[in-house]
Amino acid sequence: MQRDIPEPAGSFNPSRRLIRVRQLRSDGFVEFDFAIGDAELCVELILPRAAFETFASQPGIERMSEDAAARAFQRQQSYLYGPAEAPLSHSNTYNNHQET
Repeated sequence: MQRDIPEPAGSFNPSRRLIRVRQLRSDGFVEFDFAIGDAELCVELILPRAAFETFASQPGIERMSEDAAARAFQRQQSYLYGPAEAPLSHSNTYNNHQET
């Protein structure tokens, strides 16, 4: 059962254990992120599917929903590469010179 993980409240909670599945590979491995305390502070791991299911079923492990995972990924990207910039408006790029 997946629960939607709420946005972090700004405090680190070391009792929280989160996993975010990145990819179910065709060779039987699962690529995933594991976080303690904060969804954005994670390590990338890979396990065979059976081992992953055992790991994920441990008490206290929360599996992030797709929406929560997408939000966490976007925040990570903004930490690494800066906030996404707004696209330029065509009216700002068009040079309207009048001949006199």
